[in-house]
Amino acid sequence: MFAQLGDIKFELITYFNGLQERRSYNYAQHDRINNKPILQFLGKNLIEQDIKLNFHRTFCTPEDEIKKLTTVADKATPLKFIKGNGEYIGVFVIEDIQSSIEQSSSEGDLISIQVDIRIKEYTGKIPQKPKQTKGLKKKNTKK
Repeated sequence: MFAQLGDIKFELITYFNGLQERRSYNYAQHDRINNKPILQFLGKNLIEQDIKLNFHRTFCTPEDEIKKLTTVADKATPLKFIKGNGEYIGVFVIEDIQSSIEQSSSEGDLISIQVDIRIKEYTGKIPQKPKQTKGLKKKNTKK
């Protein structure tokens, strides 16, 4: 496994094509009379990652893989992003999904599709999943 975004795993051999990280910084520009403007550092912007994927019928069902991504994106779910070596990158949301069909059958079934997703660092509160209780549950005997 090369990386994992939430429960979605990206396999290097099968369909992972690349990862690009973007870090940027925020400056305010203040105009000055008869002089060049001056910049004031305001802070760091959120980190963005561009992930290139290729879904091919020989190793997956392209429609199912795209559905996994769009389902998570539609829910605006913050996801932990972890590299295959265990390095924790942070929490991100899917900001953009682009896809290009590279190959299809004569019936229109997808054979190969290139998918580019952009994820953006998420700094808000992460929703917690409800905890499951272990053991036997008691029956409600009140009537």
